Amino acid sequence: MPKFKYKALKENKILVDGEIDAVDVREAREKIRLLGFLPTKVYSETDILTETTPQTNLQERKLFLNLTQKISFTQELQTMLSAGIPILDCLSNIEENSNDIELKKMSANLRQSIESGHTFAESLSAIYGKTFGNVYTSLVKTGEDSGELDVTLDRMLTLLRKQDAIKSKIITASIYPAVLITMMFGLIVLFAKFVFPSFAGVLLSNGTDIPPMAQALMGGMDFVNKFWWLIILSTGAVGYLFMAFGQNSTFKNFIDKILLKIPVLAEFVEYINLSNFMTVLQISYDAGVPISPCLELAQRTVGNSVIKSRIQNVISSLKKGNSLTDSFERAKAIPDSLLSMISAGEKSGTLGKMFKDASAVIDKKVDMALEALTRLFEPTVMVILGIAVLLIIITFIQIYLGMLGTLI
Repeated sequence: MPKFKYKALKENKILVDGEIDAVDVREAREKIRLLGFLPTKVYSETDILTETTPQTNLQERKLFLNLTQKISFTQELQTMLSAGIPILDCLSNIEENSNDIELKKMSANLRQSIESGHTFAESLSAIYGKTFGNVYTSLVKTGEDSGELDVTLDRMLTLLRKQDAIKSKIITASIYPAVLITMMFGLIVLFAKFVFPSFAGVLLSNGTDIPPMAQALMGGMDFVNKFWWLIILSTGAVGYLFMAFGQNSTFKNFIDKILLKIPVLAEFVEYINLSNFMTVLQISYDAGVPISPCLELAQRTVGNSVIKSRIQNVISSLKKGNSLTDSFERAKAIPDSLLSMISAGEKSGTLGKMFKDASAVIDKKVDMALEALTRLFEPTVMVILGIAVLLIIITFIQIYLGMLGTLI
């Protein structure tokens, strides 16, 4: 019977290694679990020889996949792997049967890389690392090393679907305000370009001055007609400068601090960052990754520099020997309601379950914060639209009164 070497976690803390007899990797993993260990890597002597065999260099390829494409690829791959189909056959099936050209090309490149001697994780990280990101590729490597790639991909689907759901909710919440803003600008353009100039001609022909508000609107529209190219260039320049400054850590930190001080918006920003963080923390912990690397991996999903700094303080505190609960509490990285859940999970040895429960709580908080933001934003847009309409009405009345004056 083949012998398999393994690395595993004892009591989710101590890293141990050993050797066990089993028919295949799956059986070896099950036997390790029966010993009370959580396997993180299971490999045979053949695998070791393969790892030391000279391999061809992998070339990075540029590819953009949207969330829907990533979900589709991950779901198809996970379904076939869970059915016991080898990874090469899985990629061949996607290559042959997928209707998405990008996924077909990607599957073909990954298959060829694996056939040349690389693992799936190595191929994905080297060729499409920028496409999928560090979190995805790191978790894939963890799943492949532990022999649970199908389970890890299933967990990744949870994260990708959550990101897609949040994105859809934000877009949906933005549609109504966007329509109102478009209507407002359309109304201003209609009156400034067509209606007011017609009345202005009548006033000028009768020797009456055009009301200042009408002059301002028509002057603004005339400027747009003559210098539209300047407006486009200026907008692009401002956008470029903002993106350039966004790369500066000092400027980004300043903006992130401001975002966390704005009422209502601050809550949304905090929970949207913690949502992905807690989900990746739960996924990586369930995959057998030690808690410190879990935190480092989950930290990569955090976009706000202030929150990221707090999590870094958690990691530093944990490495100094403090408990996870104490580290979170000192860094003030998560709300108190979640802190009590983490504390309970740490004491009872059910951190994975508590991470999952905390993630569910945060998802509800995201929905509530987004709903509150929408309730605040819609009336604000309505007020702005009302002011614009009021200005148009006042301008129209001024023109009308001016025309009446010419008749007297």
